[in-house]
Amino acid sequence: MTSASTAKLDAENAIRRLISAYCDAVNRLDADAAGKLFAPDATVRIADFPELSGRDAITEGMRASFEAAGFLRQQCDAMLIDIDGDQAKARLSVFEVNRKPGSDEVGLIFGFYEDEYVLLESKWRFHRRRYTMQFRALLPASKIQEVPGFTPKDAFEA
Repeated sequence: MTSASTAKLDAENAIRRLISAYCDAVNRLDADAAGKLFAPDATVRIADFPELSGRDAITEGMRASFEAAGFLRQQCDAMLIDIDGDQAKARLSVFEVNRKPGSDEVGLIFGFYEDEYVLLESKWRFHRRRYTMQFRALLPASKIQEVPGFTPKDAFEA
């Protein structure tokens, strides 16, 4: 294997870790940990909501969203990542489960992220994220079984 192909594999692995760290932060409702994963000039567009520009605006947008969520779990997979030097792009599938405080319904969302990444100070960061919802459903309370557990507090580095 050449050093160029090893470097590409290292970059792809680092981006996968970035995506996983983001999902972990979302699952813990930790806007600060999630916000640190974005470039200072990043942009985010979630479905039909207004675009957020800049790391601080993105962090505060996530904080507001997380405060309105009682329960949120997001899983990303089927990642296709293309590396081009210190930039990269990817498309990944998203499955999300959510429940608002006081609600008896659980929301299910299937969609995908279209991402652009940038290498800053030897770390990959989100530069542009677009989240498109493809399917959304609500499960009635009669179909829900809540299993008590714990939510980890520690953030992982990416």
